[in-house]
Amino acid sequence: MTNSAFCSALEQMEAWLGDPDWAPDPEALAGWNVSFQVALAMVEKDSGWEALQGRAHAAGRELDSRIKQLTHDQQDRRAELLVIERGSRALRGYGANAS
Repeated sequence: MTNSAFCSALEQMEAWLGDPDWAPDPEALAGWNVSFQVALAMVEKDSGWEALQGRAHAAGRELDSRIKQLTHDQQDRRAELLVIERGSRALRGYGANAS
């Protein structure tokens, strides 16, 4: 067995992470993870294994970082929307009382 399935899954993740506009899709990641886990279970841990393992760990760290940033951005947007909603309610209330 070659490590081609593992390398293919790893290259897919690296390609996604190489795109600055890529946002992780939970369904796509779940499907990718199934393929990755199957490939990982069958991988030959030969002389090139350490390099592949290093790449996989680096990709995992980058994915975690990307997810944390997107979560932070999402929380910021929610907070902004709440401020806008409160302001809109205040303006509607003011408009009703100003007549």
